[in-house]
Amino acid sequence: MPRFEMYLFMVETDQGKVESSESEIVCWVKNSNDMQEVQSVANEIINDRIEEADNTVMFGSASIMVHGEEVLNLGFRNNELDPNQINKVIDLFSIEEEETIH
Repeated sequence: MPRFEMYLFMVETDQGKVESSESEIVCWVKNSNDMQEVQSVANEIINDRIEEADNTVMFGSASIMVHGEEVLNLGFRNNELDPNQINKVIDLFSIEEEETIH
């Protein structure tokens, strides 16, 4: 059966604490070359993971691989949270190697 791989990165918050998680997920489809089907299945899995999360999901991304090649990259943000708070956390994950946080 055709499949694709999804590398899912999510950042959650709970009472001022921020945690990130990464998952590698194998997803089954009827046709892995049908990007509509791939995106639909990926969106369904992402939504399920968000709903099942123990804490509030702030943002995340998913990299979709078909036959070893990245074909789609999806990003998502929680629009019910303060965008400035989300941007501050995103900045923490975007630090270049030469920089140090004090």
